[in-house]
Amino acid sequence: MIALFTTYTTHHVYFENKIFKEFKELINICETSTLKPKFSTEVQFEKKRDIYEKKKFFQNKKMSFKSKSYLVKNINDQNVINILKMNRIKFIIVFGTRKIKKKIINKYKNKIFNLHGGDPEEFRGLDSHYWSIYHENFKLYSCLHKINTKLDDGDIIFKKKIKLNKNVKIHQLRSINTLCCISIVKNLIKLIKNKKKIPSLKQKKIGRYYSFMPKEIKKNIEKKFLRENG
Repeated sequence: MIALFTTYTTHHVYFENKIFKEFKELINICETSTLKPKFSTEVQFEKKRDIYEKKKFFQNKKMSFKSKSYLVKNINDQNVINILKMNRIKFIIVFGTRKIKKKIINKYKNKIFNLHGGDPEEFRGLDSHYWSIYHENFKLYSCLHKINTKLDDGDIIFKKKIKLNKNVKIHQLRSINTLCCISIVKNLIKLIKNKKKIPSLKQKKIGRYYSFMPKEIKKNIEKKFLRENG
């Protein structure tokens, strides 16, 4: 059995639905609380993004998880360990939760993976695609890597370049990344199910860590993205 660690956001629910449609032997553990910065981060294009994803992924209908799902306040809560044990979970795939603590990492060594929206060899932490655009690095990636105790420094399993057609807007970026993540995870699960060796490559360097991107900087990256891709 495989466990997905997600949150109740449009792109994460869609991700879970698409994975479950093809692979039924999984559960979903949904983290209901989020870390919040002490400064303003919300911008208009993110509101537009949320509306766009709801329409694109769910045609504005009610969204819900399809697999057996558990709601937890914090993904590191003790009851998560109990859920994993009860469901005989062998592998974990993380998409969008807070940092996983040692008690879970040590229990699932080399069998717990994280989807990172960016190239961890350059940009670790939060808002990685945004920080890449801020630095005018428009080679954007979706990455799956092993989880270690240090954030985003584990061996890389798959790294897929995000193809951006001309006139793609920044509010569409997260949905495109989500589709890449679905493809990557399907490949991983096929390897697991067929008992094939999972490829991994040690990171050549550890990227700089970034936290939440402030509101004023986000406004700036929207303009940069438009100049590059408009």
